[in-house]
Amino acid sequence: MAGFCKEIDLASIIYRALGTSEHRQMSFGNLFITMIINELGAVGRTLHMYSEYFSDKPLERLIAPGIKPEHINDDALGRCLDALYEHGVSSLYQNIGEAVVQHLKSLSLRSS
Repeated sequence: MAGFCKEIDLASIIYRALGTSEHRQMSFGNLFITMIINELGAVGRTLHMYSEYFSDKPLERLIAPGIKPEHINDDALGRCLDALYEHGVSSLYQNIGEAVVQHLKSLSLRSS
């Protein structure tokens, strides 16, 4: 999933919608991807336990260079969720859906 997020440049889609994060170690886009990966791991960790979940994961490969488990904390994740709420998610999910469709179309054209 992390690879697919990179293929569609999900972090940039989130950045264009939400802007920069006050939390300097991670962008909102990278925090969003982190939340996706956590949920797909079917662990359902609460926000304050994310750093524990990611302590043994290769974050530099999964998310971005320089990311450490301690950067993934409840404060940063909460700010990301607040920004998503303030922005509204309907148009954001539309943009993500369009990026996925375009990416899949380009893969389909390459394999033809």
